[in-house]
Amino acid sequence: MTRDSWQEFVANNLGKLIGVALGLLLGWMIIEYGLGKTIFVIILVVVGYIFGKQADESGNLSSLFSRIFRR
Repeated sequence: MTRDSWQEFVANNLGKLIGVALGLLLGWMIIEYGLGKTIFVIILVVVGYIFGKQADESGNLSSLFSRIFRR
């Protein structure tokens, strides 16, 4: 395959490729570390994503932390 055909393949199947990669990663983590630790890591990733999304939308990370850790 040429470089252009690989790029076209990836562009047409990006969701499938990401899904396969995430499935492999999840399966490996469950086998290597167990279900409980894997779920814990997934929860931390989701929480990190939510904080990052809010920081991106507000544009100011310090205001995000001040809202979270109010006295």
